[in-house]
Amino acid sequence: MDKRLPSNLPHKSRREITEMINELREKGWIKIEDHRKDRDGGLGNTLEDLLDIQENNEPIADLGEFELKTHRKKSGSLISIFRMEPGPNDRDSILPYLIKNYGWPISKPQYPKDEKSLRVDMDAKSYAERGFIINVNSQLKRFEIHFDHTKVPSTIRGETTVEWLKNIERSVGLEDLDENSYYPFEKIQKKISEKSENMLFIKLDTKKEDNDQFMKVDSAYFLEHASIDTFVKAIEMGHLQIEFNARTHHNHGTAFRTWERFLSSIWPDVEKI
Repeated sequence: MDKRLPSNLPHKSRREITEMINELREKGWIKIEDHRKDRDGGLGNTLEDLLDIQENNEPIADLGEFELKTHRKKSGSLISIFRMEPGPNDRDSILPYLIKNYGWPISKPQYPKDEKSLRVDMDAKSYAERGFIINVNSQLKRFEIHFDHTKVPSTIRGETTVEWLKNIERSVGLEDLDENSYYPFEKIQKKISEKSENMLFIKLDTKKEDNDQFMKVDSAYFLEHASIDTFVKAIEMGHLQIEFNARTHHNHGTAFRTWERFLSSIWPDVEKI
C-alpha cells in the first residue's frame, strides 16, 4: 500500500526490517534500562529505541507499512490491536453511560464511594458473563453491542448478581442497549487502514540476573492484510474480542484484542522472519 508518510517518521522496507531483526538476534540478551524494567510497555519501548522508532500520534504505522507489536514469549495474555470507543462518531459518550448504568460498585477504600467498574470481554460467539454480546449486523455494516439479563448467572466469582441487576432495572430497565451502542464497519476499517493492516510481530524472551532484566528476540513475523472482513470472521469465531476496561473516574479505553494463536485469523498472510 502506498501511504504518504510524514517526513519525521521512518519508512522501512521488508528487507530493511529483516536486516534489523537479524542484527537484534545477533546481539543476544539486551539489558533493559533500570527506568523501564518491570514496567508496562518497558519491553516495547526498549525495542522501539533499538529500531529507531520515534513516539508519534500520527495515524500511520510505526515503520510506515508495518505497526510494531511485541509480546512476551511465556505470556498467555491477550494482545491489544488498537483502541476505539464505541459509537457512530469519533466523540461519542456511550461508555460513560454504560459505566453509570451497567457498571458494578467497587467496594475498596482507595476508590470514591460512587466508583463503578465496567470490565467486559465480548465477541459474537457467546455471551460474556455479564450478559453482553456482539452481534455482527452485515446489512447495516456494524458490530452491535447487546445486553441480555437472562444470560447473567446468579453468581460471578462467588459474588451474587441479584443486586447489580436490580440496580440496572431501577436505572434504565432490563431491556437491550440503546441503538447507538455499536461500531460502524467504516470506522473500524479506517482504524485498520491507518495503523493495523500490516504488523511486525516480535516475541521476546526475558530473564533476570540479580537486579538486572534482559530481553532477546525469540521470533518475529510479518503479519499482513487485515481488513474489516477478517475482523468480522474473527469476532464471529471468538478469535477477536472487544474489551471494555473502565471505571467511573478512569477510562483505560476500549480495545480490540486477540490471542497469539489466532493472529492468522486476522492477518491471513504470515511470514516468519
